[in-house]
Amino acid sequence: MKIPKAIAEKANKYEELRNEVDALFEELQEWFSKNTDMDDCYLYEFGVSQEPDGEEQLEGEYCDQCQRGEDSFDATYYWQIEDSTQYAWVNYSI
Repeated sequence: MKIPKAIAEKANKYEELRNEVDALFEELQEWFSKNTDMDDCYLYEFGVSQEPDGEEQLEGEYCDQCQRGEDSFDATYYWQIEDSTQYAWVNYSI
């Protein structure tokens, strides 16, 4: 069996995008680990939203957190973006 050229092109594009996503993920993990108090957390997802969820924290930051065990949490933390009404967010686990 031979694979259609269109499928091979999609596989190639997928690989290129995956490499780009992996590089962005590493860059975001590094930045948030160095510039926030999240260096001991497992950071696993990043994004931008119009509004934050959760409880207001210091300096207009927000945290939406749920406890999984006695000492383990899953949460989304939000920071307002400079010169914007939007928020950058990070999903993390402790």
